[in-house]
Amino acid sequence: MFASPNWGFFCRVEVYDRAVSKRLNMNVRTTIVFSSLALIYLATLPLTPYVAQFLPKALPIVVLAVFAYTKLSAMPRYMVLAALLFSLAGDVSLALPFADSFITGLACFFVAHLTYAMCFALLHRRLQETPGDHIISRKPKWFISIIMISFAVMMAVHILPASKALFYPVVAYISVITLMGLTAVWLAQTKLIVTGALFFVISDAILAQSVFKTPLPLSTIWVMTTYYGAQYCLTMGLVDGFLRKENRQEEIGQT
Repeated sequence: MFASPNWGFFCRVEVYDRAVSKRLNMNVRTTIVFSSLALIYLATLPLTPYVAQFLPKALPIVVLAVFAYTKLSAMPRYMVLAALLFSLAGDVSLALPFADSFITGLACFFVAHLTYAMCFALLHRRLQETPGDHIISRKPKWFISIIMISFAVMMAVHILPASKALFYPVVAYISVITLMGLTAVWLAQTKLIVTGALFFVISDAILAQSVFKTPLPLSTIWVMTTYYGAQYCLTMGLVDGFLRKENRQEEIGQT
């Protein structure tokens, strides 16, 4: 007379709820620590340059690196960690007053963008197996891609004449950050990761304007705010994307 309860369904829901709850608690703690450290560094910017400035600048990225290392495993762990550590090396290089610090930082971020692109490629198949409303649709992909490419061309025309000896490194960097952005759109496809990629493009554009042209008002604050936002969105988006597959496997195993 009455249908028997679908215990398999309830088990799957319970497993999913436990995984989501655990992930959210960790995310909240990381977000609070990351945001606090980022705000502390932003508050010290009027004092720059000061002794050991690279330490408070780098600490928010260290928090994200620890979070990624703790949450992920196997290849995703080391790929995301590598992207963050190369970014960290770039942060430190740009903050230290040594010869060729800018080109060293540029090279570190070049590798970081390539590594992020590889992370997005690694994530691509896994997201296809665990689709959801976090995936952006086809029309926005084309729209964002056209905006990214157009902006890259505009920045190249604007910046390259003033880059002088750094002409080819700047061309390479514009190319790799555009590649990172496009792979975020077409391979990673998630809203959070695409947002992080856009923040990164904006941050580097403001920095390039400051280095090669006339700095914008409060440019350092805008550069670091968008940069921290980019790293946060990319890390959280990648961790969430990789964990979706793992949680799906755990759910199947316990039903």
